[in-house]
Amino acid sequence: MKQSEELKEYITIYESLRKKYKWRVENGALMMIASLFTGSSKPFNLNRYIELVDFIKQESSPFSYIQSTLRYSLAGLLLSRSEQPEEDYRQIQKSYDLLIEAGFQRSSHSYIAAYVLSLSVKEGEELSQHVERAKNLYDGMKKQHFFLTSHEDYPLAVLLAEGEADGEQMLEDMAYYYDELHLALWKGNNRQFLSQILTYGKRENRQILVQNAVTWMDDLKTQKFRLRGLHLPIVGVVSLVSTPSALLPKIKEVYEELIGYSKFKWYKDHCFMAAVRLVIQKEIEESSVLDVGLAATVESIMQAQQAAVIASLAAGATANSSNGG
Repeated sequence: MKQSEELKEYITIYESLRKKYKWRVENGALMMIASLFTGSSKPFNLNRYIELVDFIKQESSPFSYIQSTLRYSLAGLLLSRSEQPEEDYRQIQKSYDLLIEAGFQRSSHSYIAAYVLSLSVKEGEELSQHVERAKNLYDGMKKQHFFLTSHEDYPLAVLLAEGEADGEQMLEDMAYYYDELHLALWKGNNRQFLSQILTYGKRENRQILVQNAVTWMDDLKTQKFRLRGLHLPIVGVVSLVSTPSALLPKIKEVYEELIGYSKFKWYKDHCFMAAVRLVIQKEIEESSVLDVGLAATVESIMQAQQAAVIASLAAGATANSSNGG
């Protein structure tokens, strides 16, 4: 199969990362980091990336959760969208400390929540007010589903708290989606993740969004995609953007290109997530279907979810050795 220019760029970035970090960073994480820069207006600069990775290491406690695979992911997130990534990392550290003071537990996902929070706060705004809104919403989520809600929900709680709707309305929407998705998913974390993502949709479209999400899951299974828990937030994102008939052929084409590359063929889950990201990114750039607000939200969700997956990969490696912040 002839490689597209987009795939060539993706492989070039991935290979440069792999050459430098293959003994330190899990291959799937490198694939996801490479997808951040593919098709981006900011070209990937390996030397600049290395500088930022080293900076984060020096600025953080030796026992911090950030001293793991997460450090490489966060460096990619910052470098792909920030003009001053070092300064923004200091803002993330400040946000992290405030989240911990507010009652969030120390974890890799707390760092992702801090990253999300740093994206939301505008100059001159009081950071503590954003933290308070996020904690109130998280506590409401915990009250609804005590045994399902954990540190893995921190990033989405922060994102949702930055929405225009008030907390009670969002919690009611979340409960609606959770209940309505019983046709497609068993009770549990996967169903909760999907209900959280769908809460970003317009309230008057709730029934349509549920049907679109169910159709996406059915069509993906028909196309032989194995849906795992880490895919459910992605299903929520594509449900917000468009229908399977409009997007699935494009996603499948990119996915098949990716798994056709020898070093990716054992990483089908990561190829699926990368394919969705590359297709959605193009839709955001080229389509007039999404309004500016939703486009920005979709991009934030994708970045937070992608980093959260890497945080989960990193958590196992750091759980036994990390006692710091």
